[in-house]
Amino acid sequence: MTAPECPFFGLDSLWIQVAGLSCNLRCAHCFNASAPGSREMRALSREEVKTLLDEAEEAGVRDVVFTGGEPFLHPEMAEIAEDTLSRFPATILTNGTLLTDRLVGRLASAARGSRYSLEFRISLDAPSEEENDRIRGKGSFQRALEGAALLDREGFLPVVTAVRFREDEDPRILGVFERLLRERGIRKPRVKFLPVFRLGREEGRSGGYGEGERVTPEMLELLGPDLFLCSSSRVVTARGVFVCPVLVNEPAGRMGDTLAESYRAFALAHGACSTCYRHGAVCANAATAIREE
Repeated sequence: MTAPECPFFGLDSLWIQVAGLSCNLRCAHCFNASAPGSREMRALSREEVKTLLDEAEEAGVRDVVFTGGEPFLHPEMAEIAEDTLSRFPATILTNGTLLTDRLVGRLASAARGSRYSLEFRISLDAPSEEENDRIRGKGSFQRALEGAALLDREGFLPVVTAVRFREDEDPRILGVFERLLRERGIRKPRVKFLPVFRLGREEGRSGGYGEGERVTPEMLELLGPDLFLCSSSRVVTARGVFVCPVLVNEPAGRMGDTLAESYRAFALAHGACSTCYRHGAVCANAATAIREE
C-alpha cells in the first residue's frame, strides 16, 4: 500500500531539539531514547538557535517549541528563552525536575517583559509516586511536582502531560490528577494525556508497530491533513531537520539539512503516524479545560 502524503501548508510552529538527546532521567517509555550523558545528538548552541529564530521570522512562524532530551540541561536555556520571547510565543517541554526558584524567577521576568506568552509542559506519568517513579526514575515525582508548583507561584499555568499506557484507563484519572495538583498548590490544573509511541525504549518494552498499523489514503481524506503536526511544523536538530519531534531518530523522518529543504509533503508511512491519526493533535498545547470548583 502506498502511504498517503501529508501536504505542507507553511511553517507555523518551529520545534527546536535544543538539548539533543541528553536528559537527566531515563524514562522506560522514552520514544527517542534520551538518557543521562547521551552523545547520540549534540545540543544546539545559543548562536545556532538565534539563526533559526531569524529564519523563523522570515518564514512567518507563529510559535517556537523547545524539546529534548531535557531543555534545562542546556547551560543557556534561560538566555535562549529570553532571545525567543523577544520575537515569538514559546513553549518549553520539560520533566520539571531541574527547575529552581532562581531559574523560574528569571523566566517569569522574561515573560512579564514580553508581549508574547511562555508556556511549559511538565511530564508526570502517574498520579502516585510509586507508579510514576517506576517509569521515570526515583525522585522524579516529587521534583516534578515541586517544579510545577514553582511555575504556578510565578504566575504560569503549566500543562502536566501524562502518557496513557492503557486505553481502558479509568476515566476518573483526570480528576485524580487535578486533585493531586491542587494539593501541591497548583491553583488551576491543566492536564494533557498522551498516547504511547512504540519507538525508542518503548519499542523494546512493548514491541514496535505492525505492518497493518499505517495511515491509509481513506483515513487522511476523512480526517484532513490539517490535524497532523507535519502539515505546518518542523523540528530542527543538530542532525538536520526532521518532520516531527516523534521521528527524530527515524531516518525516514529526516527532511534535509535546512528548513528550506524541509518545506515539502511527507509520506505518512510510519506506524507512529497512525498513533497521531487515532489520538488527534498529539503534540499541540491543548489540554483539558480548566475547571473551577
